[in-house]
Amino acid sequence: MDMPFFRCLICAENFPVIVAAETAAIGFHATRFIAAATTGAAMVIALERLRQEEALEIPARLRTEDARGFFEQMVEGGPTTARPPDSGFTSFIMGS
Repeated sequence: MDMPFFRCLICAENFPVIVAAETAAIGFHATRFIAAATTGAAMVIALERLRQEEALEIPARLRTEDARGFFEQMVEGGPTTARPPDSGFTSFIMGS
């Protein structure tokens, strides 16, 4: 039997990056498709995968306690729903 999969819509806020030689806080949206037995398990897997993405690595000297991420939506997909590859994110400057 196939394991259920979930479309995980994730939002993150206040992640520090260097923009034009200045530190700025960004947020981002990402969608990940995760095969898991439960919604909770899919959330854990999705977060672990995001943490491993090179593009989202934050140097230790820039990390703050203000950065946070949360799930905006979790949707269980049916057996015939397309499962696109996980990649990319859309970023935005906080306060914009």
